[in-house]
Amino acid sequence: MLKRSLDIVVAFVGLVLLSPLLVLLGVIIKLDSSGPVFFRQERVGRYGRLFRIFKYRTMVQGAYHMGSRLTTKRDPRVTRVGQILRWFKIDELPQLINVLKGDMSLIGPRPEDPHFVAFYDDRQRRVLDVRPGMLGPSQILGRDELESYPEGLKDTERYYIDHILPEKLDRDLEYVATASFHGDIGLLVRGIWATVIGAVKTKFLWRRRYRIALFFLDAGLIVSSCYLAFMIRNDFTWPARAQFVVYPLMITLAVRLVSLAYFGAYQGVLAYFGLWDMLALVKAIAVSALVAGGLTFFIGLQSFPRSVFVIDSFLVLLLLAGLRYVLRGAARARTRQSGRHRDKALVVGAGIGGEQIARALMDDPACPYRPVGFIDESPERWGSLIHGIRILGGAAEVPLAVSANGIEAVFICVSDLSERGVAEVVEICQKVGVEYRVVPTLSDLLNGEQRNGQKPTSMPRGIAAAG
Repeated sequence: MLKRSLDIVVAFVGLVLLSPLLVLLGVIIKLDSSGPVFFRQERVGRYGRLFRIFKYRTMVQGAYHMGSRLTTKRDPRVTRVGQILRWFKIDELPQLINVLKGDMSLIGPRPEDPHFVAFYDDRQRRVLDVRPGMLGPSQILGRDELESYPEGLKDTERYYIDHILPEKLDRDLEYVATASFHGDIGLLVRGIWATVIGAVKTKFLWRRRYRIALFFLDAGLIVSSCYLAFMIRNDFTWPARAQFVVYPLMITLAVRLVSLAYFGAYQGVLAYFGLWDMLALVKAIAVSALVAGGLTFFIGLQSFPRSVFVIDSFLVLLLLAGLRYVLRGAARARTRQSGRHRDKALVVGAGIGGEQIARALMDDPACPYRPVGFIDESPERWGSLIHGIRILGGAAEVPLAVSANGIEAVFICVSDLSERGVAEVVEICQKVGVEYRVVPTLSDLLNGEQRNGQKPTSMPRGIAAAG
């Protein structure tokens, strides 16, 4: 009776105090992906009675019917907001409703899916003698359940039933045998502490140490940009009240870092920073500027000049993008230094296909070739630049281009040339004695298109050869 009274009081007070946060999380989930805010699913409660558990939805709509009942490592069904909610266990907060209704308790064995309860033996079914809980021994001692799964595991459910579930049930059975009010209070304190500390996973952080370093570099640039934007707007005059600048700066820093993380600014590989990553920066900066501007207005700083956010947006985009381009160059330079010498290559065809081939050669630091010139059939293109690489002329210029530039390989793009043009360039390469490769475009390969009755032949690293 005492335990149930504590459950009711804590659940009611918790729902009241956390209501603004719960509503805000619901709005964020709804904006992040389509589908309901809550995920409701059947669980087995006390004495085997079924009930529907409340959780914030952390996966795409209908995820439960797409595959395993269990969340797997790097589960593609988990949404961007869902990743954060799961990390901090915030998705479990709506279960306070289940506690208030009497389906669950604050402390107790975690309620299980009926599918897995069917595998319990008679001894293990004793865990159903008590109300399931939001927190319990399995949550405190088994928080890193996902890390227990081996890499490359194909049957997650089978592994869970054979290895993880028995260990969880042993801990839960020990709790059932020794349950007491004072023990529950101790578990409640330990559970909250485990949730806070468990969010900091040393191995996970170490694997992402470069992204974390980029996060802090961004923080420094955001502060510098915001300060500089304010000083430019105010003719480099500091206001009498420091908080007039400090508060907007702190709000901008917090909102901008969250926006950058949300839009994937820390998910890309710096060596391949490109248009998609730039668009992610633009979206994060635009959204954060609007949110920060609104928040400063609502906290009473209506006189703070809104033009500061406009100036800051341009400055911070320049700084963040510049940092990433510098890091991309450094990453590629390290790869080139550690790799073998890159031979000079000539790309024949300056259309879409030739551009794809040149970009593939340029963007892969480990590729053994680097393009130094184009050859094209269209005279109006001669002398132009593509990605900084000059179009040297037509087929007649191939021998001179090969000898003058020390060309080691010629890549002939069949989609940019006529059949006669391909045959002419092949004949010239054979006469000159330079290695050549007849290459379909990436789109040709993906579409399975054929030319002259021949299927395109694939080569490593995204380049295909047929000659």
